[in-house]
Amino acid sequence: MLETVPLPAMTLSTSPRQRLLEVNGGCWEGLFARLGPDGREIERFATRLEVTDRDGTIEAALTYLASGRTVPMRFSEPPAAMQIGDAGHWSLGIDRTGPWPWIAELCVVHGDRRRRIVLRHGVDSVESLTYAREWRPGLAEAGPDTPLVASLQASKTDGATATRWSLDGNVEVVIVHSPGQPGPVQVALSWQVDADVRCRIERRYSSYGLLEPLAAD
Repeated sequence: MLETVPLPAMTLSTSPRQRLLEVNGGCWEGLFARLGPDGREIERFATRLEVTDRDGTIEAALTYLASGRTVPMRFSEPPAAMQIGDAGHWSLGIDRTGPWPWIAELCVVHGDRRRRIVLRHGVDSVESLTYAREWRPGLAEAGPDTPLVASLQASKTDGATATRWSLDGNVEVVIVHSPGQPGPVQVALSWQVDADVRCRIERRYSSYGLLEPLAAD
């Protein structure tokens, strides 16, 4: 059985870099499913992610297991447009929206498991949404044998249009557009782990398209 070592308690004084590494560092196995704008799975692929800190440089190396190809990302400090919550949830994307294609990545973590999405948005609408289940090596976790189909639901509140993508019965992605404003103004990822635990992170932009500060976890 995999032994889990409790993480040190993090406070508001803990740096974003430290919060990111303490919760997300190490090895993660994963299963990614790319969905089209209709919410239906197009492809899936197994991965292994290694997040390390060597001599002050953080490296996130994602390996596609089918091909063996590894794609690394390196930085000494989290990028300015990366937002990291107190619980280690994080999002990454552009620092402002506008009439151009847009990409955002959001991740929530609970213990030895994570849920992550990569949203690709064109000028007018969603192009694809990649959904990832990730877990520490040694845990038994796998996706369904059949292709994934997200449940999509649209609603309007105060003139804004929200599209909800429901995945696995306990994961939800909400994309919000406001009238007269190009690009999404809000993207949120939430994971209802159990009856008492809900992990959530939201990436929000102002009416001017500028990235707003991260709300508390």
